[in-house]
Amino acid sequence: MNFEHFAKERWQGNLVTFIKEALDFFQMKSRIEQDGEPHLYLDSIAEENMLTRLVEATGKYADIEAAFGGRVIRNY
Repeated sequence: MNFEHFAKERWQGNLVTFIKEALDFFQMKSRIEQDGEPHLYLDSIAEENMLTRLVEATGKYADIEAAFGGRVIRNY
């Protein structure tokens, strides 16, 4: 399944739910922690690129940074 198809099928308007589904479906090691505002912890550049393509495919965000309002922590 490509990213555009995944976004078309799974996007319901909730970013956190969408990203959690993507992390599970594509078996990524990145994670979301939510203590108030959600923070995305990226495990690799490849996963960052994949998640950026996924959020771009929703038509709502320019990239993963914009989607999370800068609350992205890179662990690579």
